[in-house]
Amino acid sequence: MDSLTHIILGAAIGDKVLGKKIGRKAAWIGALAKTFPDFDLLYSGLSDPRKYVLYHRSYTHSFFVEFLTAFPMAFLFYLLFKKKIAYREWFLLWIICLWGHSLVDIFTNYGTRIFLPFSKQLVSLNNIAIADLFLTLPILIMVVVALLYKNNSILRSRWMNATLLYAIAYFSMTFVNKAVADKHFKQSIQANQISSKGYMSNPTILNNLLWYSLVNTDSSLLVGEYSLLQHSDSIRWRSYPIQKNLLLNHPSEDARMLEWFSQGFYFTQQNKDTLEVFIPKFGRGDLDKTIANETFLFYYQIYYANGMWKFGAHQPNSKEMKFGEAFRQLYEHIIDKKK
Repeated sequence: MDSLTHIILGAAIGDKVLGKKIGRKAAWIGALAKTFPDFDLLYSGLSDPRKYVLYHRSYTHSFFVEFLTAFPMAFLFYLLFKKKIAYREWFLLWIICLWGHSLVDIFTNYGTRIFLPFSKQLVSLNNIAIADLFLTLPILIMVVVALLYKNNSILRSRWMNATLLYAIAYFSMTFVNKAVADKHFKQSIQANQISSKGYMSNPTILNNLLWYSLVNTDSSLLVGEYSLLQHSDSIRWRSYPIQKNLLLNHPSEDARMLEWFSQGFYFTQQNKDTLEVFIPKFGRGDLDKTIANETFLFYYQIYYANGMWKFGAHQPNSKEMKFGEAFRQLYEHIIDKKK
């Protein structure tokens, strides 16, 4: 989940646990605790794609490591507040926020290694986008309004309660939406006599109404799209040759890393001396295009240079990104304007 949503939920949790004792400081500490696992970005960074794949959402997002982390962090704040608040209350705040962070993250499609160090399995339930405006904006408004009231105000408590209840209700709704979308995707797969070897569905970015599905066949990866608001059950599938041998037989260890990270859903293409690896679980960048390099604006590259294999990622720069056009496309696909 995006950091802003974690911060907002952490503020609400902090205020509910300790707000009556330390006021607005509880919201700030809750926000810190809820976003604490994402401090792995300090060493994984955003600019190095290999480090990002290997280290983001790894040990700092493990339930076991978070359990161990809660003890010293709770003790630190127990000392900072001069032992006026029981240690168990600080521990409760930290463990709820830390485990809550990873729990929310597994709802998204990135893949979170919650079982480290015992297993490096990527866990993803794929029921909510990494950023969802219909979740984040309402809870942001409610938390801001709540913090305008005094510590022991009934209205403040009610607004914070409303924030957490809305979040729980929204997360619950996403599972219902996923079930509806899955029903339509699977009906289309059957109707089109698609021989499915693997299936995945995800919501598109910023919303939970427009969904896309990935289907593996023997030789192709199919991508389909369905809006909960569309007027018909028809789904158009776009096909991309997987060319597994290009990745499986590649000498670079980065090829093995991408195979694992893709969770089995990828396709490749050779572009001169560069192997391009597309992992569509993050969705399409340009909803109106069909050519791989134009549709999926972000993809990985493995190439040979200076006597060694190099790893990189292609991503559009800020000048290439047309946000107004992207929002227009997303809106039109959600309301099914083009069908």
